Amino acid sequence: MLANDPLVREHFPQYLPSEDELSATAQLVAEMPSNEMQLKEFVAIHADVKATLRRFCWQAKQDGLTGAACAQEAVKLLNLCLERRAKLGLNSILTTPSFPPEYWASFIDVVPQTYHGLGPRGQPIVLIRTGGIDPAAFNKLQSTGQEHAVADVNAAVLCFLRCEECLFRKTVPEESESVGHLADRIILIIDLWGMGLGHIRFARDFLAVAVRQTVILYPETLDRVLVVNAAKSFWSTSMQILSLFSLEVQTMEFTWDDYSMIEEFLAKCLIWYYI
Repeated sequence: MLANDPLVREHFPQYLPSEDELSATAQLVAEMPSNEMQLKEFVAIHADVKATLRRFCWQAKQDGLTGAACAQEAVKLLNLCLERRAKLGLNSILTTPSFPPEYWASFIDVVPQTYHGLGPRGQPIVLIRTGGIDPAAFNKLQSTGQEHAVADVNAAVLCFLRCEECLFRKTVPEESESVGHLADRIILIIDLWGMGLGHIRFARDFLAVAVRQTVILYPETLDRVLVVNAAKSFWSTSMQILSLFSLEVQTMEFTWDDYSMIEEFLAKCLIWYYI
């Protein structure tokens, strides 16, 4: 979806790699058979190797690299991704995670993270109800998670990455089949309704850490991030979280008197029935 994303083509065409750069990257990967095998089996979403290499090349071009330098940097980023996957045990996390089943059950119970079908261009929609988290329950989850940490990554973050693995290795391929094209860029909705000072640890020690991992593991898979129900008193905190995504942030303030404006805005972002 990166190649035909209308926002990308309108505002960031300079970061789309050329066919020559993609071919050079693929040739370098082919020189490392073990890494090529892992790319195809675990990293390439919906078995689309070219689209996956395009996302790593995009990162390289954001650093101002072109041509052979772009290809070389993209391979370095891919290798970093593979190393991180091996260190965290992600290749087997769906079948044999490092944390016990009861911890996984606690995570699902404490962290309200749900899937809501597809957006207007086939983007999978994921919702995290940050404000709906019980701070005391999360702090307990985080503390217990240290006992099952891997490579200094808390088990709570590993549980989040397990959700990501399920999304990109199971849900996205199924949805891609249903819409007839690769749907590898998601809409993430962060709902801050009910968020208070007690949620700072969740934002700082969990969400921020998880985002840093996803930048390495699943580069350029965010189509857009929508933050909803953000109180003005917590907007500065919200901006700190959003800055981790390295995205341009647009804010809009509505009242229910602006219903037609709300509907027009949401229609550009989501399927209206979701709201």
